[in-house]
Formats: sequence, C-alpha cells, structure tokens
Amino acid sequence: MAQFTFDYLYLYTVGAIVGIVLTLATMAGSIAIGLFGALGRLSGHRTVRALASAYVALFRGVPPLVLLYIIYFGLPTWAHDLGIGFLVDLLSPLNNRLLAAVVAFAANSGAYSTEIIRASIESIPGEQAEAARSLGMSYGLAMRRVILPQAMRVAFAPLGNEFITVLKGTSLASVIGVTELMRDAQLAAAATFKNLMAYSLAAIFYVIMVIILQYIVTSVEKRFTFAHS
Repeated sequence: MAQFTFDYLYLYTVGAIVGIVLTLATMAGSIAIGLFGALGRLSGHRTVRALASAYVALFRGVPPLVLLYIIYFGLPTWAHDLGIGFLVDLLSPLNNRLLAAVVAFAANSGAYSTEIIRASIESIPGEQAEAARSLGMSYGLAMRRVILPQAMRVAFAPLGNEFITVLKGTSLASVIGVTELMRDAQLAAAATFKNLMAYSLAAIFYVIMVIILQYIVTSVEKRFTFAHS
C-alpha cells in the first residue's frame, strides 16, 4: 500500500484538486439558483411560484447521474439533430465534460438549495420585514439589507452539508471522462490491477476532504453564532 500510495499520490492529489474546483463551481451555481428559486417559491405571483415549485420537484426527482447523461450526451446531440443553429450554438458548450458536469450538478443541487434558502427566509420573523417596509424600504431593498443577510446565516449549516454532498457526488463525473479523483482511481486500478488499493486510497482522500470541509463549515458557523450573540 505504501509503495502504491507513493507512486500515485501526485495523480490522486491532482484529481482531488479537480474535484474541489468542480465542487466550488457547482456550489456557486447551486446557491445562485437556490436564491432565485427561493424567491420564486415565495413570490406573490402564482405563475412564478408554480414554475419554481416545478423546478424543485423535477430536479430533486431526477438522479444526478441521469441528469449528467442528459446534459452531456443528450442535449448537444438533440440540438444537432434538430439542425437549429441557435440551439446548436447554445448547447454545444455542453460537449465540454467539465462544464456539463458543473451544469448537471448545479441544476440538481440548486433544487435542494432552493428549499434550504426558502426555509431560512421563512424562519425570519415577519415583523422584521414589516419594520423595514415601515421605514420606506421597497420589498427588494428590505430583502437585500434585512432578510437575506439573516437568512443566509441560518442557511449556512445546511448549505455546508449540501457542499459535502456535492463534493462526494463529483465522483459521478468520472462516467463522462472528467479526470477527477474517482477517474484517477479507475485509471490506477486498470494500470496495476490493484483494485482494492486504488479505490481505498480514493476513499481516504474523500474522507480527508470531507473532514477538512466539515471543520471549515463548523468553524465559520461558530463565528456566525458568536457574532450574532
């Protein structure tokens, strides 16, 4: 095991870095989608609420692996078969494996982030919004300056858990050839036939990354709690 680790440590480290970058990009998209989705779910317009609810129901229901196949293999081919120039230009970037993985994972995770942020906004007492409006703030200004800063503090812990889920889920990107940690483990296993060592080392990397991420999330959460108290 020691010799195997020495031989493949660099490869696995690079794969882990790719996985982290993929996770960061995914969570940036997930939180952005979640914020707009949560506001849509709380909108006073019935159509907007219905669309946001449909998005949540759809993308929470589709497994990430199926969504990854649809976005990487399905959409660019579908656009090409239709022969519509606009759609071809719009969807051809999804032929990039890394971009397709980010889009698929962000779309899936965004549905969960939507519900996390929605619940966090609803946890803020309504009197605060009323007080902000009584001071002459518009709905958007009150949301930006009063409600959302508090809601994001409430949402931080569950979003941290979603971050960990996404980090582990990036291993699925290996099925479309993204050379992240899991893909490197597959290559090492194929080259050496030491399957147990190859995948065990990958598992150790994932455990270490999750522990570090959990420590960061807990530390930041404690600072939020201390600052709020």
